Amino acid sequence: MLSLLLVITAASFAQKPSAEAIRKRFSLSTTIFNDFWMKVPDSISPRKINQGVDVYVTYNFPMDRAGHMFFFVGAGIGAHNFYSQALLGTGKYNVYNKQLPNAQANPNESYFYNAPAGISVKKSKLSLTYADIPFGFQFKATNKVHATLGFKVGWALNNHTKYKGTDPELDGSGRTVKIKSASLPNIQSMHYGPFATIGYKWFGLTACYQISSVFEKDLGPQIYPVSVGITLRPF
Repeated sequence: MLSLLLVITAASFAQKPSAEAIRKRFSLSTTIFNDFWMKVPDSISPRKINQGVDVYVTYNFPMDRAGHMFFFVGAGIGAHNFYSQALLGTGKYNVYNKQLPNAQANPNESYFYNAPAGISVKKSKLSLTYADIPFGFQFKATNKVHATLGFKVGWALNNHTKYKGTDPELDGSGRTVKIKSASLPNIQSMHYGPFATIGYKWFGLTACYQISSVFEKDLGPQIYPVSVGITLRPF
């Protein structure tokens, strides 16, 4: 793949494009999507709407003189969310450092569990942010219809959980608290998967299938998102 990119880059610049032509080869795209989470444990009911967003800058290398086929590579940031009524714990303890009666055999394993009786969960989510490198091929027809087939690889920048609900101390006050936990254990440092887009002018429909799971193998539930949304590319 690296060799192919070098060949395309060399061929592109061998044509000595003007500064204006180079500027037009850059594009900025924003994708607003919903994550459908796969392989979620049966005991957990995820929310149907799990909104996320990608923002990418790409550079397009023309592959034909007519300007219909391009190879692109870029960089950007993607944010994914997993909403449910469940909480995230590790080993014998939950996120509030309370020992659980259903502790896992592996003391280092992360897992989702339902809130105990007496706790009202108003919001519970897992958030993941990645620095992504997308690359692939795009075809642009003369009628401004375009299709993209690509692949992206990303590195984890941030992960955290947010909880809002009844105080887990169950002190009888019934007060509502907000708790945020960052730098979660067992989160994979990378994610990757193919994506495809079909659109017209600056608008497109996008789907991305993440091959990698969120948690490391044998150290957490092997959940992963399938993202479906709309892409806006005004520039």
